[in-house]
Amino acid sequence: MAKAQPRSGERGNLRELFQPRSIAVVGASADSRTQGYRYVRLLLDYGFDGPVYPVNPNLSQLLGLPCYPSLIHIPGPVDYVISCIPASGVLELVEQCAQKGVGLIHFFTARFSETGRQPAAALEQELLARARRHHIRLIGPNCIGLYYPRHGLSFRYNLPRESGPVGLLSQSGGNAALIVQGAGTRGLRFSQVISYGNALDINEADLLEHLGADPETRVIGAYIEGVKEGRRFFRTLQQVTPHKPVIVLKGGRTSPGRRATQSHTASLAGSEGVWQAMLRQARAVAAADLKELIDLLVTFAWLPPTCGVRVGIAGGGGGPTVEAADQCHEAGLEVIPLPDDIRGAIKDRAPLVWDWVGNPADQSILLQTGIEAEDVLKMMAQSPEFDLLIGNATTDSPFEPHLEERLLHKELSAWLEIRRSSSKPLAVVIGATEGSSPWRQQMFTQLQTQLGAARIPTYPSMRRAARALSRFIQYHRLNR
Repeated sequence: MAKAQPRSGERGNLRELFQPRSIAVVGASADSRTQGYRYVRLLLDYGFDGPVYPVNPNLSQLLGLPCYPSLIHIPGPVDYVISCIPASGVLELVEQCAQKGVGLIHFFTARFSETGRQPAAALEQELLARARRHHIRLIGPNCIGLYYPRHGLSFRYNLPRESGPVGLLSQSGGNAALIVQGAGTRGLRFSQVISYGNALDINEADLLEHLGADPETRVIGAYIEGVKEGRRFFRTLQQVTPHKPVIVLKGGRTSPGRRATQSHTASLAGSEGVWQAMLRQARAVAAADLKELIDLLVTFAWLPPTCGVRVGIAGGGGGPTVEAADQCHEAGLEVIPLPDDIRGAIKDRAPLVWDWVGNPADQSILLQTGIEAEDVLKMMAQSPEFDLLIGNATTDSPFEPHLEERLLHKELSAWLEIRRSSSKPLAVVIGATEGSSPWRQQMFTQLQTQLGAARIPTYPSMRRAARALSRFIQYHRLNR
């Protein structure tokens, strides 16, 4: 069977489709281990405010809701269908959706072209042809679907209920959940997340265009294994990136990775060199791995734009400050000496060590001298010589828990004051060293939560902070 071609000009309004008034879960199940159960449970738990219709001919009710033997037995209109049935039933489901006037089907259903089997691939193409005949849009197949907290949609039980400024498109449902969870621990929230699997109909170009126009989304992240419409995706990327940062993690960069994408989402991964050239030309930001993608999303979501690379760093002991200077310099940041006015202010308050203090400001030098590292960071915040700031939480402190807590509280107060009073980007490194005591790790977790609430980006290491900040500056230099 010849593959159906994309319908130019018939993309539809994804914003409207992604805000359904009613949802049916076809293949709903009473088994709590199944996704057919969880989708119904999540719609109720996350507060979807329209009718939810479980569909299963063997159930009379589920979670207090009446269950229907088929889609056509549902008495009211249905906007959006989530399919959890086997692949053998999808063609009949499309016909029922056409009878009910359904606009969008999300196929959690899998085992199509990603299996590498010709009959499964042929069924997938027939599914696309039937859906297009009836003007029904498809997400997937082989995907976990939509996370849209403002509208009460979620695909996992442990995702934040609040919305935020970041949109994400991801071919992988697992990666989508990991990104939301990982960024969530640092306080970041998402506008919409779309896992789109095999991209049979709605693809990465559609979703990038949608998030580019979405007023709730200021930053866009993407995990992509392959593209269906390369030229259109490139054009869309060029149109979006001057207005919204787009951070892309490419899956299948190596030969083993490309083989893996075939069995995951049946994607043709393409040449890594071509991908990198395309991202550079479109002025998008490439992420090397999932951790860097999260670092970059947090950075772009919360920091004010800057094109300057002169960084002021304060906190940590002697060895960590040396390492911080090296890693920031290696990332392309300029670790400048303290200007004379700051040196003079330190001399007035700590005459015994003033000529010993530099940038980065070593916390261990300043203890019990009348000035702290966070005081030096405040001076850097007021100085025109610095473009951005990094606070380095003490990770090698010799103090007992109550003293360590007092020190961290003082540092937190200083960072919050800088965040309120200065327009300069401020980042904080709060990674615990290997072998840190459980009580110290718990303190750092609480500190991360407090900083996230204040929209101050945090990083588990100076190297990751420096790299993310450098990429952030590079983007704003290219797009100013």
